[in-house]
Amino acid sequence: MRKTSVRPLLNWAGVGIIASVSVVFLLAALGALLGTDAILSMDERIQQLFYLNSDSRIYLLPFISFITALGSFNLSAIAAIGFSIPFLLQRRPRFLIYGYALLSSFAMMWILNTLLKEIFRRSRPELEHLLVVHGYSYPSGHAMISMGFYGMIFVIWAIERHQRLSGIALPVLCGIAFIVLVGLSRIMLGVHFPTDVFTGFAAGLAWIFCMIKGIKRSV
Repeated sequence: MRKTSVRPLLNWAGVGIIASVSVVFLLAALGALLGTDAILSMDERIQQLFYLNSDSRIYLLPFISFITALGSFNLSAIAAIGFSIPFLLQRRPRFLIYGYALLSSFAMMWILNTLLKEIFRRSRPELEHLLVVHGYSYPSGHAMISMGFYGMIFVIWAIERHQRLSGIALPVLCGIAFIVLVGLSRIMLGVHFPTDVFTGFAAGLAWIFCMIKGIKRSV
């Protein structure tokens, strides 16, 4: 039987950090090449489609506020602890790797997002914010945590289902739906530009790909 080691996971986590940061800078560079006016025009067109700016849409506010709360630091921290502890307590090598992957995904998505926002310092949209927000806009922390951390939960679910020959369609579809809803909620509430959300998704996805490699090499 192959011995389980956490070292490959740590190595790929390092690669994931570099990949996530690189994606954010590359997309920022692409935006600079296209020009600020072109990016803002694209953002505004998408915002007009989804922003809760009318009586016919505002009834969605309680539901959208609940969805967006799931991507907050406090609730994602509770989720990180709640999902990781059962894995770590089992002391089975495969589940220990899952626990480490979840905790590192939560920590790194928030740490990287905080640092990147301080670097880019993009102001939030000049729309009425339908909930209280603080800090800068680029990239979206909710998008990064939904993809990079919650996405890891769905990845683990998919891995376990695949090992049981149950198919991965259900966790993949559920994961996509959840992640898209969290990101879309930030646009609907007027607190992020669509490009903030897209970049957060891309950064989180780069992390996910690297962590999948790390999990496979570790178990």
